[in-house]
Order: sequence, then structure tokens, then C-alpha cells
Amino acid sequence: MMLGAILQNLVKWVGPVFAAAGYPIIGGAVGLERSVFIGLIVPGYVILALGGIYAARGDLSLPWVIVIGILAAVTGESLGFWLGRRYGRSLVRRLPLVNRLEPRLEAAEDHFRKHGGKTVAIGRYATAAGAFVPFVAGLSKMPYRRFLAFDVPAIVVWAVAIVLVGYYLEGQLDLIDRILSRFGWIMLGLLAAIVAGRIVYGRWKKRRESERATSGS
Repeated sequence: MMLGAILQNLVKWVGPVFAAAGYPIIGGAVGLERSVFIGLIVPGYVILALGGIYAARGDLSLPWVIVIGILAAVTGESLGFWLGRRYGRSLVRRLPLVNRLEPRLEAAEDHFRKHGGKTVAIGRYATAAGAFVPFVAGLSKMPYRRFLAFDVPAIVVWAVAIVLVGYYLEGQLDLIDRILSRFGWIMLGLLAAIVAGRIVYGRWKKRRESERATSGS
């Protein structure tokens, strides 16, 4: 279902509740989005855009929607980070199929040590797979302060931009759909390209080092 259709249904069925309890809904939904992967079902930007729509209609305060969205996202992603730090490895070892990724944890740690900052920042804007970035950052032992240094500015830009899109385009749900969904997929592609490029480069570098060692012996 396209985002425009999702927003239309939310506006139609959840409108009265959202108008009366919009702030707790925004805080809860955005906070849970990437901490426990709720964003795979209903992306946080849908809720924020809806907050912007109701702010435009006078039911909510625009500044408060933005502030609550920012605080909830930082809290949720921090929780996702610490869940990854505390339970990530045991989860990878115990779950069927997922445990096949355990040998690659060292490569993931190396990636986040060198490129974790931009991965976290870009991952904030990506759809679907971006929901796992805070968890993987924690699992990969990325320093929490460094995580926040890149995550918080990205969240601020993300929250402000999405709420304003909903605020100024509140009567054009299809246009909101095109703007947010396409941008999200573009950023997801960029994130995938960065990770894939890093893997390819790492393998190429190891092969070159192996060839040099062989030729020098």
C-alpha cells in the first residue's frame, strides 16, 4: 500500500484520536520505530507527517510535534543501540539462518569503526533496512558518543523536514507519498552502495596484500 493511501486511512479512521492524543501517539510510535523495529510495519515518517498535517489543521502545535519527534527518535534509536550492544551477539548465535552471519561480525565491527558515522547518518533517512542500523551499530561496538554525534543531527534534519512536508502539503497526500517514499528508497540505495563498496574494497585489499606477500617470499 502506498504511503498516500496509508495517510488517507489514518486521517479517516484515527483522526479524532490523533487530534486528542497526537503527542503521545507521535512519541510512542516514533520511539518504537527503530528500537524494536516497529518501523518495518508503520514507518516513523508516516506518523511525523501525520503530526504535521494535524498541526496545519490547528489540532497540534507545530513546534511541539517537531520537538517530541526529535526526542522520541533519539530515545528510540538509543534503545535500539543498547539492545544491539547487550543482546545482538546472542541473538545472532541463537536464531536459525541469522546465525550464519556470525562469521561476518568482525567485518561489521570494522565497518562501523571506520565508516559508522556516515552509515548511521544516512541510515536515519533510509526505509526498511535503516530500521536495523542502530541495533547493528550497538552490536558492532560503535562508541555510543560517536553514535549520538552522527545520529542526533540526522534526526533533527529528518524530523523537521518531514513535519514541515506534512504541514505545508497537508491537503496533498499523494505528493507527500512521492516525496517521502522516493527519498527513502534513494537513501537506502546509497546506504547499500556504501556497505557493498566497503565489502568489495576490503576483499580487494586483502587479495592485493596476499599477492604482495606471495611475490615477496
